[in-house]
Amino acid sequence: MSEITRRPAVRSSVTAGAVVLVVVLAAGSQSASALGFGAVGGLVFTVGLVTGRHRAVDVGALALFLGVVAGGLEATAVEATIVATVATVVAWDLAHGAIALGDQLGREAETRRLEAVRAFSSLLVGLLSGTVGYAVYVFGGSGQPVAAVVLLLVAAVLIVVGFGGGRAGSSRRRRARY
Repeated sequence: MSEITRRPAVRSSVTAGAVVLVVVLAAGSQSASALGFGAVGGLVFTVGLVTGRHRAVDVGALALFLGVVAGGLEATAVEATIVATVATVVAWDLAHGAIALGDQLGREAETRRLEAVRAFSSLLVGLLSGTVGYAVYVFGGSGQPVAAVVLLLVAAVLIVVGFGGGRAGSSRRRRARY
């Protein structure tokens, strides 16, 4: 029997990388500091994804999100801020899924359908969340500052981090005990 290659799943990794590019372009189109944070975050995120390190993916996603916040605070384009925020969370989720899938099943396993369902589900949840957030912004009250929307987005990301806090590196710890 051959050894399982415990590396992140290729399709999910490529998809997460493409979504990171969307984040960098959406946030970076608003300000230079957002582009800087996005570029650094994208690099750290990609290194974490290639090496299969949950913490590096988390740090990269945090830097990406800081770029989104910087872009949202410096510019007035709420739409780009919401798109970049949703894309950050989707990329983060896909990257963690790719790493976990590679750890559990290996890179050689046929996981096309599983990866497609995860990507579609993440995108659907992100689109619904972004739509609700934008609707609250548009219909909630005219003249609301962009900073209020950015703070709502920060709260949403903190909730996501809280839900996913115990999961980072858990499969690697289990494997190391045996």
